[in-house]
Amino acid sequence: MDLFSHALFPYLLGNYFQKRKEEITAFVIGGIAPDADIFLLLIQYLYPTFFLITHRGITHSLFFGFFTGIIVLYFASRNIVKKIVQKHIDFEPVFSRRNIMYAFAGILVHLILDYSTTRGVPLFYPFDATRYSAELFFYTDIYITFASLIMVIFLLSKRTPNTTKLLVIFLIILIGMGALRFVEKNNTELYFRDGSIKTFPTMNPFEWYAQKEEETKIDIYQYNGLEGKSHYNNTFQRLNLISGEGDLKKALGLADELPQLKMFKWRAHSVAVNASYGNGTWVLEYYDPVQRAEMRDISGTFRIVSASFSSLTINVTGDRAIAK
Repeated sequence: MDLFSHALFPYLLGNYFQKRKEEITAFVIGGIAPDADIFLLLIQYLYPTFFLITHRGITHSLFFGFFTGIIVLYFASRNIVKKIVQKHIDFEPVFSRRNIMYAFAGILVHLILDYSTTRGVPLFYPFDATRYSAELFFYTDIYITFASLIMVIFLLSKRTPNTTKLLVIFLIILIGMGALRFVEKNNTELYFRDGSIKTFPTMNPFEWYAQKEEETKIDIYQYNGLEGKSHYNNTFQRLNLISGEGDLKKALGLADELPQLKMFKWRAHSVAVNASYGNGTWVLEYYDPVQRAEMRDISGTFRIVSASFSSLTINVTGDRAIAK
């Protein structure tokens, strides 16, 4: 979900239950705190690791989320931060045991919302790195984002807004879109009539991708709920040897040891590999077939940016593997 929804929902809930300003503030801080992980991305870039230092990684778990809420609430309650923020919004963070629990409640709301989106969150990390997801919403739902933004602007422009009505409106939109997507997801699964197929949402609630994994290949389909048809299907070989001869098994083993590849596999829906050999070097392109299919209609700069997330190239020369 988006930042506006993560902040708006706790704020409206806190007001509905008539909590004190400092409690609502802590609740909202917890609601947005997990997304502070964007400031950790530089660490992952400079020092690659599989410690889930990435967006929707370590801070999006129950264990580390609790400490993330404490840290963000603490810094937000410092006078220098409070004075800057209070110039723009009604903001009263207080660092206390009670407010830490409200911040954690906000963390839980954040995790629930992100659980509803594609690829989900690693709820039980560091004990289990599995990502849990309902696979209903795309990473960001444009309709919910737009509605949340309008409500946030309305709240900032009114001294005494009717937060109960806004909460009802927000819930109607959230539940309504969720119900629509649930029906379309179910229709997609019924269309293919194959229990081994996994379905993934797109920005369009009526467009879904379906993936069938087999030992040597991955089949990708696109289903349109309005038309009740699948207009796209493609098959990707799990391991596609393009050219060359050499010890491919060894090269793949060396690549598997890299934290960059471990992170890529953790983020991906599934992984396929294009392998080519020349001049003593294996060039291994790892990619996500679902994301590759999604990029079909993207062009220009957006395609270049998207490609950096949907594929990873690793060069293996001798006993050395390097991620590009």
